Amino acid sequence: MIRPITRATTRLLLLLGFAMLSWQAQASLNGKPVVLIHGFQYQQLGTQPTDASLQAEAIDYWQEYWLQRSEVVLYWSASERISQGISDQIKRQVKTLADNGTCQSGCVLLTHSTGDLVARQMLRNLNGWLWEWGYPSNRVTFLVSLDMAGAGGGTELADLAVSVIDSDNLFAGAATSVVNWFLGTNVGPNELGVVRDLQPAVARSLATQNNAVPRLRFVGSGDAFLRASKPFILGYDDSVVPLHSACGSVRQENLESCSASIKTNGELDAVAKSPTGLRYNNFPVLMGNSTDHFEVIGSATSGDYAPVINNFTVGGLGVDFAIDQYWSWWHWDTLRLVRNGSDKSLSANVFDTLNQ
Repeated sequence: MIRPITRATTRLLLLLGFAMLSWQAQASLNGKPVVLIHGFQYQQLGTQPTDASLQAEAIDYWQEYWLQRSEVVLYWSASERISQGISDQIKRQVKTLADNGTCQSGCVLLTHSTGDLVARQMLRNLNGWLWEWGYPSNRVTFLVSLDMAGAGGGTELADLAVSVIDSDNLFAGAATSVVNWFLGTNVGPNELGVVRDLQPAVARSLATQNNAVPRLRFVGSGDAFLRASKPFILGYDDSVVPLHSACGSVRQENLESCSASIKTNGELDAVAKSPTGLRYNNFPVLMGNSTDHFEVIGSATSGDYAPVINNFTVGGLGVDFAIDQYWSWWHWDTLRLVRNGSDKSLSANVFDTLNQ
């Protein structure tokens, strides 16, 4: 959700010109173009960034792993609301997709964090936009969405941020410190933009309306920021997004896994706090017990990965992870994990398996 800029502006501007020439060689997943939608970028709050700067930041957001495996990078501003300015920004870019015929034979969406909500808004309006432009409904087709740490159900950190900012920072101590980290900047009540959409109640009102495209969900429950954010999030989380959001649960609830029968560390055992139900067409696929919010889209290894569902095909992609199941004396339980999964990042495991 939060992705700080780590490279100089000059490099980003050079990257803008270079990217269109360079990333096309591997710009597909099993032969299907990949369209990326990034997550929350706190540095945009309270600003009016240009399209050029938004595009540069979006490209930099994905450069660690997915950029060279994508066809299109969509961009949006965190200073806007999803149903207002963000929807307008995405609409202009979808018009380019329609004009170019990029997704006429079907594209794969790949989102991170808040990008999940942005994608739902886009999919909700897609047919209406195509009709407005005089295109048939199959002119832009998305076969499946791969949601990495998807914030389709929001995050309690947004509730905390709104409470602190709207109360003029009357909260003290750890709560204010976490909000300052989450927002990364001093903003006023009228400058919270997409943070207001990330409140679970608001996010869920957006997310429940757009379920036509199958969504494969990849989640983490690892630690970042010295676990400072975890006391403010309901249930297990990746330090930013709770499992109830990332798994695709039908409600905001305290979860310990996306499954009732396998824990995030791969133990085959009853899970006391599992989803009471999942949204239609939402399928949790992998859980990374040690994978935090940012590692889900990176290239660094972050431990083992436990499969929730496996051996099925959706949107022309075969979900067929090689699995090992064995007795662990250390856990004193049977484990089910992706074979040699810890040798690669979560994203690399996903790409290598689905790209067949």
